Amino acid sequence: MSDSGSSTIIAPLDATNLQAQGLLRQSSSFRSRQLHKRRLNRSSDEEHYHIPLQIPQGSSAMQDAFVTIPSALISRETLTHVGLSASKGDEIWGQWADWPADGPRREIDADDGGLQVSFLDFIIGRVTRGNKPDTTGESDTEWRECLDACGIASDTQAAIMDPNFTFLRLSRSCLDWVRDTIEMRYAGLQDIQRASRQREMELQREASRPGSSTGGSVGAGREDGGRRSISGPQQQSMAGTSVDIWGSARAAAARNAPGYTVLYKGIDQGRISSLFGEDGTLSDIDTLLSSPPSDFSNRSPLFCFTPDVKVAECYAAYAKRRTNCESVVMVVLSIPNAAIESLTEPDIQRLHWPSSTWKQMIWHCRNRKKLPTHLRVFKDAILIIGSISRKPNHVYSGLTAWEDITEDFLLKIGADGQPASGGRIATQFVISGQEEGSEWLIENGGKDIKVFPYPQAELERLVSRNRP
Repeated sequence: MSDSGSSTIIAPLDATNLQAQGLLRQSSSFRSRQLHKRRLNRSSDEEHYHIPLQIPQGSSAMQDAFVTIPSALISRETLTHVGLSASKGDEIWGQWADWPADGPRREIDADDGGLQVSFLDFIIGRVTRGNKPDTTGESDTEWRECLDACGIASDTQAAIMDPNFTFLRLSRSCLDWVRDTIEMRYAGLQDIQRASRQREMELQREASRPGSSTGGSVGAGREDGGRRSISGPQQQSMAGTSVDIWGSARAAAARNAPGYTVLYKGIDQGRISSLFGEDGTLSDIDTLLSSPPSDFSNRSPLFCFTPDVKVAECYAAYAKRRTNCESVVMVVLSIPNAAIESLTEPDIQRLHWPSSTWKQMIWHCRNRKKLPTHLRVFKDAILIIGSISRKPNHVYSGLTAWEDITEDFLLKIGADGQPASGGRIATQFVISGQEEGSEWLIENGGKDIKVFPYPQAELERLVSRNRP
């Protein structure tokens, strides 16, 4: 089966330009390519600034400088890229290729006005549904059985099961993390595709300018002592993303904001691609919404942040551990203290352990139950400040009543900054996803939101703190 042109990840004109610069190479299979890490997405030039652009053919440094990506988004190679084993990839690709004539159309088929199945939804459905043995317990054996049943590759299994993140992993079920990992990696490929399309558009604009030479290349970049090199097109595609990485002086300065409450969120970059417009200004803040059910919402999406940078770093680190070549970022939001202090009840609410109200809210929301009258005030709040729970939804559904929620259900952070059962209780700032909440967020820090790439070095630094 042939792939549609829109499925090609590296745009044709961009591919020609990158090949001329030695930044894109053909792999052993025509179905995949090797792309320089500094040309992956909008933030990769900064994240991988330490890697030289020009690397001699055959050099041992090539292995660290290039990554293999599928040639097409909808392809057999994408299935293994997102974390499936070779045999599972073959199985699912065969099912996708041998599509029944009387079934709903695929996204690559001609539009007939009926239902459409996307490639990503098809992958998720085939991997996570069909009586898979999901687990939320502490038995690694049960988790491995679940991952094997899903057809997850051994290296991806190792990332999900990394003992450095056991406490955080147990906050969701096995199938939850499988789904999240696949979606994150697929979104990363789409992010690479977007960056390539943007570079191609810049090349076309450059070629159309009076006096330009179509034979020249655009975006070759520059080398500054082997450090940073940002091409013109790459800079443009980095709109809204900070030119410094997490751990830099600029990132540290963003955390120091007298008169403001600084909030954080660790998330993969691909799934917030529409946050900023091409000019770098805020475009779609709704891309930061967390889907229900959550601690304080049974059916509506909410904006969820934490004032504890260590909590956000843990989420960013675990995401980075599970990536293939995708970028993870730290979102930094500074809200004026005066804006928070000006809110009065019922617009602002506080829900903390060990109050019975907190337990009731958690139990009803996580189980998607209708809120009783005395809890509906929280549904209409603009801002809720409260303790973070950490158990998977399946665990809450297994409870007889809200009184069964114990201290073990709390997300806690140890002295080393890692999630730990004996640490301090983590706090969240939850902002309504309704129009009133979105407007309040935009007017009180959202317009100046900052995003910093979270590099591999930060993951390694966090993990090293756990070593004896």
